[in-house]
This record gives sequence, C-alpha cells and structure tokens, in this order.
Amino acid sequence: MKQLAVFVAALAMTGHCLAAEAPSIGYVDMQQVLQESKLGKQAQEKLKEKFGPKSEEFAKEEKAIAQQKQALERDKPLMSKEQIKKKEDEIQKKIDTFQKTAGGTQQELQKEQQKLAQAIVGPAQEAVQALSKERKMGMVFERSQAGIIYTDSALDLTKEVIKRLDEKAK
Repeated sequence: MKQLAVFVAALAMTGHCLAAEAPSIGYVDMQQVLQESKLGKQAQEKLKEKFGPKSEEFAKEEKAIAQQKQALERDKPLMSKEQIKKKEDEIQKKIDTFQKTAGGTQQELQKEQQKLAQAIVGPAQEAVQALSKERKMGMVFERSQAGIIYTDSALDLTKEVIKRLDEKAK
C-alpha cells in the first residue's frame, strides 16, 4: 500500500513537470563555423600561407614519381632484370623519402590546424552560450558529434553563431 502511495505521488509530480514548458533544443555545426566565420577564414589563410608552397612542392614530387613509375612500366620489356631492379630501387627510395618528408609536414599541419581551431572554438562556445541563454535553450548539440540522424533546420544556430563571431572579429 505504501508503494502505491509513493507511485501515485511520483506520477502526480511527473505530470506536473510534463505540463511545464519544456526547454528548447538547438544544434550548431562547428565545422561550418570553422569554415565560414571570419576567424575560420583567417585561420585557413594562415594555413595556406604556411603550408601552400610545401603542398605544391609535394604535388610536383608525387607527379614526378608517378611519371618515373610509368616510364619504368613502359620500358620494362626493353630492360634487363638488373636494370629493372635498379630502377625499382631508385623509385622506392624516392617514395620512402617523400613519405617521410610529407608525413612530418602532415603532422605539423595537423598541429597547426588544432591550434588555430582552438582559437576559434573558445569564442564560438561563448557565442553559443549567450545565444542559448537568450533563447532559453536547455541543450545545444554539436551536429556532427551528437549522433543525430535528423534535425529540423529551425533548430540550427550555426548561422547566428557565425554572425556573432564575425561581429566580435571586427
């Protein structure tokens, strides 16, 4: 009997809570914020300045290696086994050197991207918090991290967050 009374009381309190206005929910696409905000575009320009020339150099080197591979395949029927082996070894050395150099640069690029992203995430979180308080939102999700399959675009706060970030970046 005692359990029934507790159950009825809990049910009554739940009904009262459900009748209250539910807090609204929103989401932000932080990838879009990083790409489209002024701060994000500035970060992308810094990365292009720092790593653009290296990227072009790597593309040329990669193309040269591919051309050497094609030339070897084309000329293989005319070459001795020793010549083929020597050429394959030369190409493999170039590939190994390329991978070491490119791998180090790739790690450096990732570190720089993370550093620049952190400089944007802080102000973006402040903008999200201010916006969610203004709109009395109970939760705001990061779209790609929340495991959300469907969202109504009316819940998207991304454009407003970008707008607020851009206003602060002036």
